[in-house]
Amino acid sequence: MRAPTLSRRHTRGPSADTPASAPGSGGESVSPLQPRRPVRRRAARFWEDALTTPGRMSVFALLAIITVLAGGVVASSTITQRQSYHETLLAEVEPVANASQTLYSSLTIADSAANTAFITGGIEPAELRERYLQAIATSSSSIIAASQGLDRSDTESIDQLAEINAQLATYTGLVETARTNNRVANPVGSAYLASASALMQDTILPAAADLYDRQSTSVGQSDREWSSPPWGSFFLLGLAIAVLVLLQQWLWRLTGRRVNPPLALASLLMVATFLLTMIAGFLAANDNAKGLSEGAAPMNELTRQRINAQKVRAQETLNLVRRTDPEGSAAERAAILGGVRDTLTVYLDDEEEDSTGRISLDSQGAVTGAIEALDEWMAAQNRADSLYQQGDYQGAITISSGQSDGDSGAAFDEFDESMQDAIEEARDTLRTRIDNARRTSSSGPDLIIALSTLAAFAVVVGIAPRVREYL
Repeated sequence: MRAPTLSRRHTRGPSADTPASAPGSGGESVSPLQPRRPVRRRAARFWEDALTTPGRMSVFALLAIITVLAGGVVASSTITQRQSYHETLLAEVEPVANASQTLYSSLTIADSAANTAFITGGIEPAELRERYLQAIATSSSSIIAASQGLDRSDTESIDQLAEINAQLATYTGLVETARTNNRVANPVGSAYLASASALMQDTILPAAADLYDRQSTSVGQSDREWSSPPWGSFFLLGLAIAVLVLLQQWLWRLTGRRVNPPLALASLLMVATFLLTMIAGFLAANDNAKGLSEGAAPMNELTRQRINAQKVRAQETLNLVRRTDPEGSAAERAAILGGVRDTLTVYLDDEEEDSTGRISLDSQGAVTGAIEALDEWMAAQNRADSLYQQGDYQGAITISSGQSDGDSGAAFDEFDESMQDAIEEARDTLRTRIDNARRTSSSGPDLIIALSTLAAFAVVVGIAPRVREYL
């Protein structure tokens, strides 16, 4: 008989449809998706565990811990940022703005003093010479102070200061040349002084005014930026409190226990954190806002009016140097000084004005003194103008440059000194408010972090026994 033949299906090699076994796998086939199955199984198991009662407790507790710590960290960092801002404002930004206004004022005083000394003829009075030299020295020190406090990225202000410093050297050289010629009665001295004054009025002072505007605006913008409460911190802390309350209500329905002491303590700690942040935030914001309204705004307004008055004074003395009829500038002078007087009356001690929320800067009588001196100055200069128009040039010079009672020079000096006192009072108010805001938040960050950390720990202590009951 013939031997039975093997069926083709037993003699064929592995089917093309059957994957070959990997070497060393014992003949077992491995699917490409097989490595992912343990991950999926673990994820499914985790999800199943999370849906159990202890799992939900753990997830809820983790959410509470995250919100508690997030609220504490954000509130602490916000207060720290505000404190850092206040320190920077006190140490750098505000001093630069003050140096800028001092620079402008001293430059104007120097120009006015140089003009007044020149019109006296011959050897100028020692008092006027000392006033001029003191103003130049103050200008130089203000340039140094401003340059030291400027941010290195503020290249525009740095370049302006360098330009002012260079032009100031040219100005003093022209003044000294004019002074030398004036002492020997050389008429060319008036041309040199006119050139010096033109350089001051057309180049140096505009640059100084632009510098002051930029720095004073920076103070206002910086203070305004932090004049609102930290609403973001309030929201996160309120959310943490809400999560803790919901967790306790859920546990109450689940376990029948009305009070969970550790969770109740955590809620109280977060309420204390919220109140601390709220009080510190509102107090700091209030001090910032008052610093703007009672300090920065009056200081800027008084500084600008002082600058306007100094411009008028410089023009008065320059008219005498050039022997220009003052009638053409009398109306403009009256309008400018009238505006100065109107501004000053706003800051007088007046019960009705104080009741409307206006701030008085007359506690030391600076504003009253400035108004009285301004009236005397305007009256004296009107007399000097009248003498000039009558042909009494020497009499006009005597009144305009004199330092006796009733003279324009003495009245202006008294006015300028009173304006400086009022500006300093406004500046003191600004710095006091900023310092109050800084001290309000000095101990807040560390305390907030401590309270929120304790609250998170209390959540763990409160939820752990409830989880163990189901294990």
